[in-house]
Order: sequence, then C-alpha cells, then structure tokens
Amino acid sequence: MWTGRRLSRRLRRLLPRTLWWRAILIVVLPLVLLQLVLTLVFYNRHWDTVTSWLASAVAGEVAMAAEELDATRDREVRSAVLDRMRRHLGLAVSLEPGGRLEDMLRRIGADGSLFPRIDAKIREAFAEKLDRPFALDLRPGDPGRVAVYVQLSDGLLTVLVPRKRVTSTTTGILLAWMVGASLVLTALALHFMNLQIRPIRRLARAMDSFGKGRDVGAVPVRGPLEIRKAARAFNSMRRRIERFVQQRTEMLAALSHDLRTPLTRMRLELELLEDVDPEIRDGLRRDVDVMQRIVETYLAFARGEGSEQPEQVRLDDILRELVARTPADGVRIELAPMPPLELPLRPVAIRRALANLLDNAVRHARGTVRVAAARDGDRFEVLVDDDGPGIPPEEREHVFRPFHRLEPARGGEGASGLGLAIARDIVLAHGGDIRLLDSPLGGLRVRVELPA
Repeated sequence: MWTGRRLSRRLRRLLPRTLWWRAILIVVLPLVLLQLVLTLVFYNRHWDTVTSWLASAVAGEVAMAAEELDATRDREVRSAVLDRMRRHLGLAVSLEPGGRLEDMLRRIGADGSLFPRIDAKIREAFAEKLDRPFALDLRPGDPGRVAVYVQLSDGLLTVLVPRKRVTSTTTGILLAWMVGASLVLTALALHFMNLQIRPIRRLARAMDSFGKGRDVGAVPVRGPLEIRKAARAFNSMRRRIERFVQQRTEMLAALSHDLRTPLTRMRLELELLEDVDPEIRDGLRRDVDVMQRIVETYLAFARGEGSEQPEQVRLDDILRELVARTPADGVRIELAPMPPLELPLRPVAIRRALANLLDNAVRHARGTVRVAAARDGDRFEVLVDDDGPGIPPEEREHVFRPFHRLEPARGGEGASGLGLAIARDIVLAHGGDIRLLDSPLGGLRVRVELPA
C-alpha cells in the first residue's frame, strides 16, 4: 500500500501543473497512441502481406528463368531467355559462366537492411520458390533495387529487381499522410482548447485583481456553460461586495458626523467650566481626546479606505516620507538603502497601514527602529524592526483583533488597539499579508508582503 502511494505521488509530480498542458496531454496522448497502434497494425499485417505477394511473384519469375537456363547449354537459347526476361519482365539479368555464389558473397560483403522484418519476408518468399542456392543483396546502398544471385549448375545468375516489385512503395506516403493528419488535428485541437482555456484565464486574472482591491469591472460571460456560470457567479459576488462596501461607507460617514458633534460639544463645555477643579477638568479633557482618537481610528478601520482606487506609486518614496514625518520621541529610526519600488497601491490606505506599523514600533522601541524594503520575485517585502520587548509567539495572532491590547509591555495609554487591525485590513485588501516575527534587534519584526 505504501509503495502504491509513493508511486501515485510520483505520477502526480510528473503531471503538468497547468490546465492548459493537462488538456494538451489529454488530447494529444490518445492521438499519438492511436497512430502508434495503427502503424503497428499496418506494419504487421498490410505491409507484410503485400510484401509476401509481390516477392513471391518475382521469386517465381526468377525460379522459372533459372530452370530454363539450367535446362540447356546452348548459348543462343540462353541469350533468348535472358532477352525475354529483360523485355517482358523488366529485370536486369546477366549470366556469369563458371561463377560461384560463395565468391560473389565475399565480394559484396555481409548484407544489411533498413527494414529487417520486411526483408525477412522477401527472403522467405524466395526460399519458397527457389530450390537451389541463392542470395539476396538488400543493402540500403541502392534502395531502389534488389540483387538476386542464383547458383546454376555451370554459372551464376544475377537478377536486379526494382525494389517496388518486391515490397510496397506507398508506405512512406501513408506514413506522411498519418503524420500530416495528426499534426493538423493536433493544431485544431490546440486551437479549440485555447478557446476553452482563455475564459478560465480571464476569470482567474479578474479574481486575482479583485482580491488585490483593483477595479476589474464585469467579467465577459463567454465560453462553455460551466465557465459562463462561474463568470456570472463572480460578477454577482463582485456587485454584492461593492454594494456592501458602498453602503458601509455611507453609513459610517453619517455615523462619523453623529459621533463627532457630541464630542466637540463636550470639549467646548469643558473649556467653559470655571468652577471645576483644574485637575478634574484636565482629566476630563484627556478622556474626551482619547474618545475622539478612538472614534476616528475606529471609523478609519471600519471604512477600510474602500472608495480609493489603486495607482502606480513608489513604495520607497512612501517609506522615506513616513520615516521623515514620524515623531522619533528619542528613538533612532534607520532607513535601509532600497532601489525604486513601483507597484499598484492605494496611496492613502498604504500610508495609513505603514504609519500605524511605524508608530507602533517607535512607541515600544527602547532606542532603535529599522525600516527596509525590497522586491522578492513577484512580491514586495517591507520589514519594520524594533528593539522593544516584542510579542510572545502565542499572542501574535491575537494582536490583529480590533481593540485587543497587550499589557503592560506593548499596551499602555494612547493605544487604541486598532493599529495592527487596520494595517492588516489594508494589506489584505491589497492581496498581501502581515506576519509578526522575532527581530534581529531583539524586539518585534513586522513583515509586510505585497503582490507586484
């Protein structure tokens, strides 16, 4: 059972990975096998049979001539027999008086063949008709002729026979037709297969772009019935998601106004209070500021920058701008050298995500934050390292939850618990991902991956 599983895994590795090549394999492999079977059947049946018939007829003619020549010693009679063979049978014949078959075989050497099976059929046909020693020269040196040497009682008869008289000459034409027809059928199959695969590729590209937050529009409903159903389902899903995002954005815009107004009124009322202890008033003012910051952060997280469209931007320029504008608060921010990194992004959204990560690193670093970016194949990678207390591995997935805070090391006053949640939401909307790792500086490393 284990051997069968390993064999199955090896066979799966040998299969092409793409649907295009698998479809080609499904179409072409049976066609090749069919041609091989037809060739074998033709080679073993038709060609063998035709060759036996033709060779047997020529062998009978040579046997008859050998008997007539052996039956007389008269030179004129023998010349007449040879002349009739030349005129009526189309054979090139000669008689060498005193010639010996063994001497001729030594002169011509060992014979070879391009088609040993067919030449064996020719020898069998001559052996059935000739009752005297003979030899055949079937070497490919002169593919148009076959030499027959027959030992007579007083000499050696040499007969040169056109190759087409002892074997079928239409084999090459038939094979050419088979190969040509196979190529034409294969080309037609590949063309129609490409027509079937093209809608699948178009749908896959649309799904990939939509998953990266890019506006792809409606996918054309073309191709086979199953592909049309998939395209309609994708278009319907896309419309529902876009309608949901639009409704959520509109609702949050109204909610933003309703929440900001009472907070602004509370701030003004606090400023007008005169008979309140200043310490109490300052505490209430700080509470209002925290509430205002939480509301703004929550709205940004819930809105998700859904209305912004991607455009080609320089990621390295964004990182330089953020590093220059981020308050260091006594922390040294190092920006590693990086080449130009251009890719489709939502500029405002990606700035918000990277700013949250950089602010988070500066807030918890003891003295150093390091930022780097590079391209790795078809993806871009941004690294933000700090030398702070880090995050335990078992807590790293939880910190992406909204309003989740770590206490006391990486939590604290001023943190809304939404920074990493917003960053991941934006990065995922771009088709990327965020991972938290151990930093070489001793703290936390945030790795952001974005598709090219």
